[in-house]
Amino acid sequence: MHAPSSLASQHGEIDRRLTFVLDEIGSPFYALDASGRFVSVNRAAEIYYGLPRQALLGRVIWDALPGTAQMLRTAFDSVLATGEPILIETNPDNAAAPLSLKAFPFRDGVGVSFSAWDAQRRAEEVLRESQAQLAALADNLPLGVVYQMNDAVGFQERRFLYLSASCERLNGIPAERALHDPSLLFELILPEYREAVAKKQFEAHRDRVPFDIEFPIRHARTGEVRWQRIVDAPRQLPSGAYVWDGIQIDITEHKQAEEHLRLLVNELNHRVKNTLATVQSLAAQSFARVSAEPDDPAAKARQAFEARLFALARAHDVLTRENWEGARLADVVREVFAPYQRTTGGRDAITATGPDRRVPPAVALSLSMALHELCTNALKYGALREPGGQVNIAWSVSAGPPKERLTMRWTERGGPAVVPPAQKGFGSRLIEDGLPRELDGSVRLDFDPDGVVCTIDVPLS
Repeated sequence: MHAPSSLASQHGEIDRRLTFVLDEIGSPFYALDASGRFVSVNRAAEIYYGLPRQALLGRVIWDALPGTAQMLRTAFDSVLATGEPILIETNPDNAAAPLSLKAFPFRDGVGVSFSAWDAQRRAEEVLRESQAQLAALADNLPLGVVYQMNDAVGFQERRFLYLSASCERLNGIPAERALHDPSLLFELILPEYREAVAKKQFEAHRDRVPFDIEFPIRHARTGEVRWQRIVDAPRQLPSGAYVWDGIQIDITEHKQAEEHLRLLVNELNHRVKNTLATVQSLAAQSFARVSAEPDDPAAKARQAFEARLFALARAHDVLTRENWEGARLADVVREVFAPYQRTTGGRDAITATGPDRRVPPAVALSLSMALHELCTNALKYGALREPGGQVNIAWSVSAGPPKERLTMRWTERGGPAVVPPAQKGFGSRLIEDGLPRELDGSVRLDFDPDGVVCTIDVPLS
């Protein structure tokens, strides 16, 4: 058992060490007994109040520092009554800056530490205010929901970390309920779309890649079917963990506009096909009494005219399948060559090579008509006239400047010796004059003795 003098010595040593530690910390600190008297004051508190600790020790704080009474009295009484610490943020009149003050149990009384709000504290306040503003904006989005989810592959493990209040307006389910149970939103998706949506989300979370998907839901409150689009992307936190930031957008009006446009395009396609059919019928009736003899000029004119109408119709069919938004170049070439293609000795008479790029409608139509004229000429006078004749068409795309350009080269080999024509026919004029004018490009048509070579260079926009 220690002697009383030894215990007192130990307590004195502990107090000295505590005083040393308190003096070394940068924040002001003082301790009060249960009556509110100062029992400890560190150096930072002396500097803050501009008073030596001897002027404060033993005095009641409300008398020594009257300005603190209103600020601290409630906190002092609360700590004594509950034994729980309390944080106060205040701005007393005599403070150079707002204070963050913490009162907590200390021995038989209350300890108090405080610090001025420095630049970091102010930055935190600005950040909180910005977050509040963003939350207010997200909560009031008329056609969108902002959310954040944890990083989990399995659907059952996914949880919302944040979900804007606009969730209820778009889905009919309050954000609070969806935060607790995300499956409530998944169950709104029309049954036939659920598997595709779940698969898309699963693969994106598994591979940590963004995803973008559209699907219809049935609004929980109104029962109305509404189309939604979700765009979601992973983001790595400083800790190395991942979260998913996403937005849900109501695209019902956009979908309705798309459907209306599709109906208009279909109607236009129908009318164009009817118009072409009418023109073909008029041509047939107009040439009905023309001689069927192959060498008759009128019969030749009728055949050429009808062939050009069919070529134009095939080009329209390609564009119709693409809603007139453009066409794949390979499809355009294949449709033009279909009536002229043949196989001899296991080898196609016409071969085509090049990147399968999409081209604008104007390019598709003009190229279709030009290639048709080349095919017709090759069948009458060139490589396609002979059983072993060959036609090769190759194209490439160059990246500007200032625009992407398509270069296409038609080459005939194995046909009769080529003799330049004495005068330009309709086909030559369409290729050499019409195509450059329509597409703002250039065409070179060479009548080499070994076979016709045509080089086309046009912009793709």
